[in-house]
Amino acid sequence: MWAATVARLTESADMEEEEEKEPRVPCDSDYERLSVLGIGSFGRVVLAKRRDTGDLFALKLIAYSKLTLPKHLERTQTERDVLSSMRHENIVKLYCAYRTSTHFALVSEYCPGGELFHHLCRRRVFKAAAVAFYAAELSLALDCAHARGIVYRDVKPENCLLDSRGHLKLVDFGLAKVGVADLYLGAHSVCGTLEYMAPDVLAKKPSGYGLSVDWWGLGIWTYELLTGLPPWYGPDRHKLFKNIRHAPLRIPPYVSLAAASLLANLLRRHPRERLVGLQNLKRHSFFANIDFDTVSTHDNPPIRPKQGLANNFDAKFAALDVDDDDPPPTRKPATRTAAIVVDRASLQNWDYARPLRS
Repeated sequence: MWAATVARLTESADMEEEEEKEPRVPCDSDYERLSVLGIGSFGRVVLAKRRDTGDLFALKLIAYSKLTLPKHLERTQTERDVLSSMRHENIVKLYCAYRTSTHFALVSEYCPGGELFHHLCRRRVFKAAAVAFYAAELSLALDCAHARGIVYRDVKPENCLLDSRGHLKLVDFGLAKVGVADLYLGAHSVCGTLEYMAPDVLAKKPSGYGLSVDWWGLGIWTYELLTGLPPWYGPDRHKLFKNIRHAPLRIPPYVSLAAASLLANLLRRHPRERLVGLQNLKRHSFFANIDFDTVSTHDNPPIRPKQGLANNFDAKFAALDVDDDDPPPTRKPATRTAAIVVDRASLQNWDYARPLRS
């Protein structure tokens, strides 16, 4: 009898271990779509409820029809691969990935606090203490990515969400590049949002650029939160391109000396003169009142998100029908290269379910 009991317990443990290693990949019918949270270049993000548990998730739907170039498909796979490998309090958690007849789907944790950009638009500027808090959390997320050889390349307030407590979560790794371990070398593509691009990205040097561009991005991000706009913001893209590379950095007089010093050091055009790395950042006087070891678990973040579904997201998205087709792209795909055919059979390594308890 004892032997039979042990055998049953062993079998049960083996089954639990197997289930933990290979959880079931869900399908679209497992989720009820509630409202649209945002629209991007390649699809949309919707608030979805798991039918069997009632749990809420952010469902990112990437339309096959929008992936017209090989690099689009490659970056879609990169985002799925990077997020599935990440485990950090300040990086959004990916739970699973599946495909429908028309879309690739990423199921991530729902951050009801909405985009940091949404809160910036409402407040116009943040106080220095709030900026230091969120800059510390963003720096921890970037440091986690860099430790794994990943350069993020798209730091901006729109890509920073707040969870229910008001803590920052970095999202959207669609422009990330893996295999970059050097601060100054390893990447060559000119990509990102122009207002936040580092001069070493725009320079198109044969040697390329490295992880240091994310610290430049942190500088632009910090400047925007403190002043309301990026430092060289303007409608003329050619002029903006030129100003990023050559125009002087003008810091408003109401910005504190500590903040001005941080901006001046992060926004040095020569990457080898730039303030880079989490350890160097921690020592700067701007973060004198921040404990980097406990900031991500702090009980009182600067922003307390409104309660309720999608209350911290742009109302124009909430008004959209979740079953509507995605809006047409704002720009036509390049005609020099024939558009690739993307369908349900593409990206064979796409399907994913996060191991339990991880």
